[in-house]
Amino acid sequence: MTGRFSCAVLDYGSTLTRPGSPVDPGLDMRRITPAAIEVIHELHEAGMILVLASNTRHGQDRREALRRAGVLERFTATLQSATLGVAKPNPLFYRFVLAAANVAPSRVLFVGDNMTKDVLGPLEHGMRAALITPDADRPSLPPGAETIPDISHLPNLLRTWR
Repeated sequence: MTGRFSCAVLDYGSTLTRPGSPVDPGLDMRRITPAAIEVIHELHEAGMILVLASNTRHGQDRREALRRAGVLERFTATLQSATLGVAKPNPLFYRFVLAAANVAPSRVLFVGDNMTKDVLGPLEHGMRAALITPDADRPSLPPGAETIPDISHLPNLLRTWR
């Protein structure tokens, strides 16, 4: 399934979660969707390196949401801006991503919902990018980027990307 990619870097908000869904008071963030959990397991089983790359507030820890969803152990690294002291789109954040991936940048697919932070930043560092956006809102993208309507379409994109 993975083809040209060895690593999938996943944003959290509106990538692993559903926009507009209620915030879980025990987590202080939205829960990971069942579709995202399924995709995480599928990618891991296919041998993909998984990295979480998320901008976070001080005291917010995405690892608890991953743990509750039963997928924390599937991730090689969880990069959170509050812990790192640097956030997307700072170039240093993407250098942390590439160090965690430990593969050539061209073998990394960065998946998220923000054009600047999850597409342009990764492309500037030699990665490829998948922008999650509803069909009606598909922007034109630079070379090296594709769109998908939600995380459930990621496995198919990985199978078909040339």
